[in-house]
Amino acid sequence: MWILRVGAPWRDLPKCFGSWQSVYHRFRAWTRSGLWACVLRGLADRLRDDESIMIDSTAMRVHAHGANPAGGQAAQAMPRSRSSLSTKIHMAYDALGYPLGFIITGANVSDFDQAKPLLQKHLKAKMLAITDKGYDSDAIRAYVNQQGGVAVIPPKANRAIKPAFDEHLYHERHRIENLFSRLKAFRRIATRYEKLHTTFSAMTSLACILIWLKC
Repeated sequence: MWILRVGAPWRDLPKCFGSWQSVYHRFRAWTRSGLWACVLRGLADRLRDDESIMIDSTAMRVHAHGANPAGGQAAQAMPRSRSSLSTKIHMAYDALGYPLGFIITGANVSDFDQAKPLLQKHLKAKMLAITDKGYDSDAIRAYVNQQGGVAVIPPKANRAIKPAFDEHLYHERHRIENLFSRLKAFRRIATRYEKLHTTFSAMTSLACILIWLKC
């Protein structure tokens, strides 16, 4: 948790926490076992507010310490943009703005392409699916309807026929921005220091767990 909040190298872990090698190896062992994802899923299933689901994404730069991963940058979801290496978190939230789950990709991956996998996993019947206009498409609207949900998506300006949507309900999206702000208060998330996709995913899961626990 100290590493997650501060973003320091593992070798700088204060001695009061014990040997940094021991802490790191235990963290990696729990990551390989799937512990973090399991805990997050358990909290979300038990505590989620199913009035609505919201999806969005946020990007972060990769620190130089994480820039040379095994298997190459593309394999670890950190492609090079014009300015730097970068990673994107595609997140699903409940009605109160708590994290349900996420998908990690390179920052060059479209939000649109990750919408259906997130909805497929987290959308339930009669739920509102609230997204911004970046997800506006007939395909996504049709998928939400097929799952028994209600799409609350503002239409793009270039649409010839603009579907109606509830602007009052759409204002609830501010919870997404609030949660991204809380997520990036963990400096290990605001900047990606992890070389491996699995390790960064574990850190993100741990941050989401602490948000659920209000730590």
